[in-house]
Amino acid sequence: MGLLCAWLGSLVWGLGCASGGAAERPAAEHEPGVRELFSAATSIQDAWMHLPLKGFTEYRLVAVGDEVAIHARGRRSASGLIRPIRLDAARCPWLEWSWQVAELQPDADIRKRDQDDVAASIFLLFGDPGGLDDPKPVPTLRYVWTSRHTPQGSIVDSPYLSGIVQSLVVESGSAKLGHFVTERRNIAADFEHAFGHPPEEEASAIVLFTDNDQTEEDVSSYYAWARAICAD
Repeated sequence: MGLLCAWLGSLVWGLGCASGGAAERPAAEHEPGVRELFSAATSIQDAWMHLPLKGFTEYRLVAVGDEVAIHARGRRSASGLIRPIRLDAARCPWLEWSWQVAELQPDADIRKRDQDDVAASIFLLFGDPGGLDDPKPVPTLRYVWTSRHTPQGSIVDSPYLSGIVQSLVVESGSAKLGHFVTERRNIAADFEHAFGHPPEEEASAIVLFTDNDQTEEDVSSYYAWARAICAD
């Protein structure tokens, strides 16, 4: 991910060009306080943008048993899917999502520049990243499923964007390979733990990201859905 700065700059372009109608849909009436951030089952109308950093990770819609998911397969590549959201972490502090890793790069190590690959990750960008002519780095919290080299619960400062992108390792290693796992995290608490202060602005975008450009080892993962749990 040696061109991460350039890729985050392309995120700015993506946010600026995406339709305002692509923000998260309101929760169903039987689920008060729930805001859907994405669902693979409705991904075609969700206005995702594919943003390459190096090559193109393959993202496609698949059925996995009874689950619909976005399948990510690395092609010695680093690219992500992005869509705009509006999420106030103080009012909607809980993030839940479902994902699966089928193939994991054994040599990946997100602490090292030349091994910084992840099997699956979800970025949340906080604040206004500006426009194409004036991009602004914004605090970015990344939830990661990666190899056993980085223990579960670790918070890792990006080796490329120090102080801007902080990764929290939610799953580490191969024990849960081949199974959908539902995660639940307090994004307000995680942000404060990672950055030393509460979020000062809303999350403006969510990104799905799988890469294997560094290790060039096979990787395959699935993203099913994500939602925020709010106080009201």
